[in-house]
Amino acid sequence: MTKRSWKESMKGFGSHVDTEKEEQLKWIKIEIENKVKRIAKLIKKINQGSREGNLRRRSELLQLVDEFHKQYQSLYSMYDNLRGEIRKKLHEELRGDSSSQSSSSCSNSESYFSPEEVTTKSSSSCSNCEPLEDAILKEKIVTSNIEVKESVENETPMAYSRGSESGEFFKDLRIDQGEEKLITESEWSNDKLKEKEDEILYLTHEFELREKERLFQIKGLEDQVASMKVELDNLCVQKRELEEQLVCKSSELKQMEESNSRLQSRVLTLEDQFSHLLKEFAENQLNSRSRIDDLMEISNGLQQEVDRLDCERHELEQKLLNETKKGTEQVKDLAEKTHFSELQKSELELSLEKKSHEASDQVKDLTERTNFLQQELEALRNQNSELDLSLKEKTQEVSECHLRIENMKEELTSTTLSEKGLIKETDGLKSEVKSFAKEKGDLEEKIMDMNQEAYHSELQKEKLNDKIMELETKLLGKEAEVGILQKKHEAYMNDMSTLRTRISNIQKQLQIAETENSKFQSQLEKEKNEFSQSLKQMEKNNTELTIKIAEQEKIIYKSKEEHKQMQIKLEDSKLNFHNAERKLEEMTEELRKTFEDSLRILSRRIRVAEQLHIENKEWYQKTRNSYEKENKDLKEKNARHQMGLRGVKDISLTVSDMLGSLDGVALKFEECTAHFLNRISKVSCELQFVRDWVMRKNKAMAHVKDDFDCLLTQCDDKEAEILKYREKVWKSENKVRELEKFIKDKEETILVLKEEKREAIRQLCVWIDYHRSRSDYYKRILLTEFGRRSAP
Repeated sequence: MTKRSWKESMKGFGSHVDTEKEEQLKWIKIEIENKVKRIAKLIKKINQGSREGNLRRRSELLQLVDEFHKQYQSLYSMYDNLRGEIRKKLHEELRGDSSSQSSSSCSNSESYFSPEEVTTKSSSSCSNCEPLEDAILKEKIVTSNIEVKESVENETPMAYSRGSESGEFFKDLRIDQGEEKLITESEWSNDKLKEKEDEILYLTHEFELREKERLFQIKGLEDQVASMKVELDNLCVQKRELEEQLVCKSSELKQMEESNSRLQSRVLTLEDQFSHLLKEFAENQLNSRSRIDDLMEISNGLQQEVDRLDCERHELEQKLLNETKKGTEQVKDLAEKTHFSELQKSELELSLEKKSHEASDQVKDLTERTNFLQQELEALRNQNSELDLSLKEKTQEVSECHLRIENMKEELTSTTLSEKGLIKETDGLKSEVKSFAKEKGDLEEKIMDMNQEAYHSELQKEKLNDKIMELETKLLGKEAEVGILQKKHEAYMNDMSTLRTRISNIQKQLQIAETENSKFQSQLEKEKNEFSQSLKQMEKNNTELTIKIAEQEKIIYKSKEEHKQMQIKLEDSKLNFHNAERKLEEMTEELRKTFEDSLRILSRRIRVAEQLHIENKEWYQKTRNSYEKENKDLKEKNARHQMGLRGVKDISLTVSDMLGSLDGVALKFEECTAHFLNRISKVSCELQFVRDWVMRKNKAMAHVKDDFDCLLTQCDDKEAEILKYREKVWKSENKVRELEKFIKDKEETILVLKEEKREAIRQLCVWIDYHRSRSDYYKRILLTEFGRRSAP
């Protein structure tokens, strides 16, 4: 009985409830049961597996609880809608039935009840409408059940099909004019509502328990999320600090690289300058040697010229002595001639007495000539006195010349005495005038020869003077060149101040050179030898310096290679760090993109779900309106039940199609949720991978920091070495300054020697000019004397 009544109630309620919604409710119920089972399994498995699995399960639990809550709300809203629709329909049907039965019920009620009771019942019926309706429905359901029993006994066992039952049901509906239909529908609806309410209460109770558990789990998860957020914040802070540290270290590394590059460039420039200065120093040494040799050759040439001039001076002095000897010889000849003339005078006196009258005139002339000769003799005496003074001055310089000049004075005194005798013997000279004229011609020829010789000697002297002037001009040019070279040398020495590190051992040798320079003033030849030895030692020191420079260049080359290796390591570490940062940024961008894509997909799905919900609402409204219209048509066309059955079949088919489509949508929704869960699991795996990767990168950063500390220590060592080299450079600079002072002192000594040479040359020139003037003076005197003597 219960099964058949349930079937009949389901059939009667089929006109009020859509088959599509019923199937949808079945699917929703199945989904809810599956979800409940899944939630129970997840709750059991929580805190049993690994941390990642627990996180995944918790995320799945949260999602399932949210979906369950949404489905519960949708069911509750559908339940409220169904109750409201059923009540409306019941009220409408009850109003239609009450209008038909009011006439019969009114007479019966008036016969059984008084008007006051009727009014009280009517008033109470308004207040207690719902329980009365339930009672009426129950009575109708009972009567319908009894009639159904009677009809079932009369029917065949094959009448359990849906077609026969529906026919009987509609026949009963025709007989009872729709009363039993309403009763069965209400009974079925009440039973179903009770079952649904029981199920909903049970589900609500379970849901509340699950919600409490879920809230507890959510709190735990929120605590975990908060702790994870704190950890993430700490990691972000650490990452920022590490990035700042890396930026600072990179800036420091850049500064160190720049300083190293500057130091390297400076070292290279110093090396280039040092090599250049070494070359220039070698060239200057060679030039200085060549110039010293040239100066020595010039000095030797000048000494040879001085010696030659001394020889010429001696020759000139000898010539003067020879001339003076010749003059004395001539004076002696004159004396002999005068003696011979005296002898002839005695012989001629006799002839003179005879010829006195003839020679009286000649005597007068001779007396005049003798007077003139006396005047000349006086002038000669004066000149002799002057010559005595000049000879006395000359004796101070040349003793030999002084002695010879004294002999000349004695001879001149003898000539004066002979001239006095000539004054007395003027008479005898008349006869010898002719012989004197002849002798005068001879003497004039000799004087001409002497003049020619003197002229040649003057030409030679002029040539010598020109040579001396040329040598002086050459010396001045050489001195100018030496000044230019000194300026260049000073410039080179200023440049050599940067290379004072390589000339540490030269100081001792230069001190030795100072001691040698002190001896150089006294012994030039010895100093030359010592200077050559010092030059050899300098060359040896230069070779030692070149060896040291090569060793230092090797050390610098090794340091450069080490620096290059360190730079390569730094670049590799930078590249690794940049790659790590790029990977982090790529991972963050990929995660952000995946999250944004997932959010977009979720938003799209939510929009699609909302659109489907709106479409379902619209479709529901349309179907409801159409159903209402069909109900109106069915009420108007109760006689045409076959047409109504066809419409119901069509509606059932459409409902079955819609349920199938809804089933497909539900399956798609389940697939989407499964995909979403898979994506969440993938995201959690990726997060774990990112954490592991961050741990690795932190370890790598620690290694990089250690490498960086090693590099810093190496840089400190390099700086210490650089400071040592600087100290050496300072020491060498001090030594070079001392060497510069020594070289300046040496240059001053060279200048003093040059000035002394110049003074010697000047003295020689003065001496030569003096002798030239004296020779010219003697020539003039001789010319005047010969001119006077030759004059008649």
